[in-house]
Order: sequence, then structure tokens, then C-alpha cells
Amino acid sequence: MERKPTTETLVLAHREDTLTSSGATEIVLQAWAPRRPRGVLLFVHGLAEHSGRYGHPIDWFSRQDFACAALDLRGHGRSEGLRVHVDSFTEYLDDVRTARRKLKERFGDLPLVQIGHSMGGLITVLDVLDAPTDLHAAVVSSPALGVPADQEPGFFKRLLAALLLRIAPRTRIPGVDGRWISRDPYVVEAYFADPLVSRKVTPRWYAETRAAIDEAHRRAGELALPLLVMQSGSDRLVDPEATARWVQKAPAKWVTHKVWEGLYHEMFNEPEREQVFTYLEQWLDARLGKGAGTSV
Repeated sequence: MERKPTTETLVLAHREDTLTSSGATEIVLQAWAPRRPRGVLLFVHGLAEHSGRYGHPIDWFSRQDFACAALDLRGHGRSEGLRVHVDSFTEYLDDVRTARRKLKERFGDLPLVQIGHSMGGLITVLDVLDAPTDLHAAVVSSPALGVPADQEPGFFKRLLAALLLRIAPRTRIPGVDGRWISRDPYVVEAYFADPLVSRKVTPRWYAETRAAIDEAHRRAGELALPLLVMQSGSDRLVDPEATARWVQKAPAKWVTHKVWEGLYHEMFNEPEREQVFTYLEQWLDARLGKGAGTSV
């Protein structure tokens, strides 16, 4: 279910673009801009979902004079591609960098902050480890840096996935368990009713994601950009301890670690989301300032 900013008093200019990413794959980028934005936030969604599920943070931060943008990664939402499949995890990085180039064309030198959730958090972590010069800072929420032990596939599922990876890497296999995304029953109900939410992944996606997680941990010490890592304490879809281990490996001067105890995976869709947004807003203000922006 797509949700857009709901405020009646704030006038936002909405624009949707179809961009060509690597492999000639067309991806959808949406952006909402107040009259005088002071910065740009790019939201990168998680596994099997899409940009239309980020109405709550877009509404909040638009009110704080941020231009907000969100893309559908390839194989997700309204973008092209086999559902939840990549031949290489770097294809996702190509998508977000394509989106950022478009935002730079539109918003010029306004500071740009990338906010990645879950799989989008893993993408963002790998992205910032390459020290991109177009980003001012980055944020990740419940990043996919490890899977809880009770969510790891068993021996026979791993064996089947390995076999399919060799003989049928695009076969569709079960994906995320949506029951644990939020403590808000409306959010869970809407998630399962959403026709743009996928239910399955491919063996190639699984293998590429596991390799990306390993790379993120191996390279954690290379971080050289301000990064806020927010983790839901009662997350059952990604492992909070794996997130903490990554933070311990990263340079302390660049990383801020915040654990939201008791929250489920999608902190932006939890009943306490306004507390999360307020904390994130204060972190952004400390790095970007809180002044008026420029007309666009």
C-alpha cells in the first residue's frame, strides 16, 4: 500500500522519474520537495518491498524542510527486473548511485544523505565503504548485517539452495517472514495485502546477499563517512548482535550506534516511530545545520 505525505499545509512538489541503471534496467525514483529544502534524503528500501512504504518518514522529514526521495530497486516495486533477483549484489549499488546522480541534477549542491533500511542498509553500508563523494552522511536502520540463529535456514534448505544455485539460480524460493516486521497489526496486514510486496527470492539473490554481508564485515574498518546505525532491539529478521559486531569493527569517530529496545524490524513503522524520527532529525541537524535552504 503506497502512502504519501499527508499534511495539508505543506506544499510539496512531487516528481517521478524512470531511470536507466546498469544492464539497461529501468528503475523508478520518486521525490517530494518543499519550496526551500535544506537537504535531500534518499530512502533505500529493504528486501521484497518498495518505495511506497516510506510515507511516515517522508511525511515527517518533509515537514522539517528536507526534500525526500525513494527508489524502487531492480526486481522490486514498479522497477524492472526479475522479482528479488540479482546476478551480482553490485547491481543494487548501481541503482542507488543512478538515483543519486539524478537527485544531484535536480538539487545541485544541497547536502545528500542516504537512509537504507534492512537490505537497503546493507546496500548503504557497502556503498559508503567506497567513500562516495556525493554523500554528506548516511543512516541505516536495522541493517541486514546478519541473520538471527533461529531464522537461519536448516541444513536441507541450505543444501537445496546450493543445488538450485548451480542448476536453476533464478528459481523462486520463500523469502522474508512478514509477521515480524512491526508490532502494529495494521502495518502487518497492509504488508501482506500489498501487491507490490514480493513473497519469494532466488538462490542467486541469497548467495549474493550472503557474500555482501561477509564483505561488509571484512571492510568495516574502511568507513570514512558519518554513519548513524540504528538497530531495533527486538528484531527477529536481522541480528542485532551482528550489527553491534560491525559497529565495533568500524572507526569510532565515524559511526554512531543507537539501539531501540523493544522495537521490531521496521522502526519507521513502529508505534514509537516519532521518537525514532526525532532522534534522527537531531542527528541530521548536528551534521547539516538547521537553517533555511534554497529554492528549487
